[in-house]
Amino acid sequence: MKKTAKLFIALLLLLAIPVSLLTAGALLPDFYGDTYYAVLSRMYERLETAGKPKIIVVGGSNVAFGLDGALLEALMAQQGYDYTVCPFGLYAAVGTSAMLDLSRDCLNAGDIVVLAVEPTSETMSAYFGAEAFWKCAEGDASLIAKLSREKQAALAGNYIPHVQQRYQILTSGDYPIAQGVYAASSFDGRCDMIFDRPGNAMAVGYDTASPVDLASVQIGADFADQVNEFCALAQRKGASVVMSFSPVNRAGLTDGSEKAVSAFFTACNTAFDCPMISDPNRYILDRGWFYDSNFHLNSAGAQLRTCLLAEDLLAWLGCYREIGFEVPAMPASIAQVQDHDANEDYFTFAPVDGGWLIAGLTERGLEQIQLQVPAAHQGKPVIGFTSDALHDADVLAELRLPETIESLPDGLFRDAGNLTRLVLEHTGSVCSVGEDVFRDADQIRIYVPASVYPMYRDGYGCETNLWEPYLDRIHPLD
Repeated sequence: MKKTAKLFIALLLLLAIPVSLLTAGALLPDFYGDTYYAVLSRMYERLETAGKPKIIVVGGSNVAFGLDGALLEALMAQQGYDYTVCPFGLYAAVGTSAMLDLSRDCLNAGDIVVLAVEPTSETMSAYFGAEAFWKCAEGDASLIAKLSREKQAALAGNYIPHVQQRYQILTSGDYPIAQGVYAASSFDGRCDMIFDRPGNAMAVGYDTASPVDLASVQIGADFADQVNEFCALAQRKGASVVMSFSPVNRAGLTDGSEKAVSAFFTACNTAFDCPMISDPNRYILDRGWFYDSNFHLNSAGAQLRTCLLAEDLLAWLGCYREIGFEVPAMPASIAQVQDHDANEDYFTFAPVDGGWLIAGLTERGLEQIQLQVPAAHQGKPVIGFTSDALHDADVLAELRLPETIESLPDGLFRDAGNLTRLVLEHTGSVCSVGEDVFRDADQIRIYVPASVYPMYRDGYGCETNLWEPYLDRIHPLD
């Protein structure tokens, strides 16, 4: 059956969408088939067709970046346990709740479901990202039928904006980016990530814009109910559900104390009706094991995490023999930092762990109409701004930001009334922004390299697209 026909039939399940809109959407070409989004369909197909008992690892992007399924199968087989490993975590913006919906009909006797959810209030809630799911289901709309009625209704409500965005892609020719680690080709037929992540690519070794606060994680009551209903269903089918943990960058923790970690463990143990097979302290790892976020592991880190999970699963199964695999050494940083930048003379700096923030402008800096933020100062990366860094920047009209800038604080531009042009030089990642970054700065237009304009429109990787509220002011550079 052609993709457009499959899409049309699946969308009829939503009923609330007029036939004319269904037809318009079905006739548009696929745009996301070569991107990271498309891997969800492949993960589901592997889950649905696996013959022997499965180990299903459910979570968000920590699973995609941090699990070597082939290695886990081999480690289990060494001890006499024959399983097919099914990674089932891709994109936190879809929502953990949707991953549970999709996997429930694929449970069989003897299966083990491992919950490994990122410790955030969003991932541990009933949150569902309709726009992200539309992109994942573009080439396999049958996934929609696997969702709850509530999620199908949410998809129906988001259908018109989704079709409008696809039409805008068609008319502009700015197609979604499918390259590097966030391309579908970065995964093999087993749905293991094969793109080489040789080390930590973050400027200071952790994502300063998204700190992990274990003490503030709230487990939604609706989500706990869904997990517990899932556990009961698995038990009726002869399967088991256990809980492990997502890897977390130690440097990115706001509080890594024993008390904070214990409180998080207790909250999970209280909320969920499944055994906890892991100690969360084992999954709080040094920054050298991570790649481009506080939850994404590099290639060596994925092997380490896989070994930890194998040990936990084997112990839960009653096998305490040592696994036969030597974890590689922790890689060195691969972040590129310049030794000196002439633009340093225009700025003042405030130290932050491993780098610098722009704290203000020097007298010479205040006189400039155009400014280029330096990528480094005294040999360390410049990664952001203090909230009042542009105070008294009355004549500044254009500001250019290097890729080392990881975040922009709320209210940064409130005192830069003449600033009309903000140029983001990011090509491999995007800096984080909040809801109030451009407060009192409606005059600012944002320019990005034309080659990566789709990254700002569609989001990249596994996080919610924080730039979506500003799409009307983002323009590709000529």
